[in-house]
Amino acid sequence: MSVDFYSAPPTYSVPADWKLSDDDREYLTDQTWQLVLRATDDVEEYLELFEEELDTAGVSEETATDFFESVIDQRRKQQASWGGAPKSRLTEAFDELATIGVVAREDFTCCGTCGSAEIFDERDDSREWRGYVFYHSQDTDGIFDNRQTYVGYGAFLPAYFTEEQWVAFSDAEKDTQYERIVRDLMSEVRTVLERHDIAVEWSGDLAVRIRLDNVDYVAMMPTAS
Repeated sequence: MSVDFYSAPPTYSVPADWKLSDDDREYLTDQTWQLVLRATDDVEEYLELFEEELDTAGVSEETATDFFESVIDQRRKQQASWGGAPKSRLTEAFDELATIGVVAREDFTCCGTCGSAEIFDERDDSREWRGYVFYHSQDTDGIFDNRQTYVGYGAFLPAYFTEEQWVAFSDAEKDTQYERIVRDLMSEVRTVLERHDIAVEWSGDLAVRIRLDNVDYVAMMPTAS
């Protein structure tokens, strides 16, 4: 995308008169903007996250609230300059993946372990879901930093085998069948992603996640009430 969705405006900075250590100032500066990029508009979340740093610096809750509200307002002004809510190529590609029976989720859960466990509950009765891809919230940080992320992936075996068929396989046969299914399905996924001008890097090794380059994730800050 030609628009820079991630950089803070030149007017953004933590107040110079806050008595923060260099490390705390850097942390608060970076993490405040990370929350903004995730469209966090609840000031209480900012106050809770930075409670220790603010207390150490002697910053009152009222002063901190004014600052965080001003940062949220700066983000809203950025958004207004875009002329509407953008839809990234990655979001469009993930929408298309649903049409071929692949559950695709962005910024999904806190980590890969939780994502791999919870993705099964994302299936509905609208179609036969064959597999999934997702990236979690830590992966989203990679998009903010360098427009790159990694996706987890897998297959939903009930789309391919009955329970009776599956239990009849030996452990080695199960591994072989699953690897074949996932590789074939990810080949379809790659085709969809590349059609949306997303660079895909994957060796076919199921122990390695798929890397995506040239991608965006834009969460829109809600308008002021």
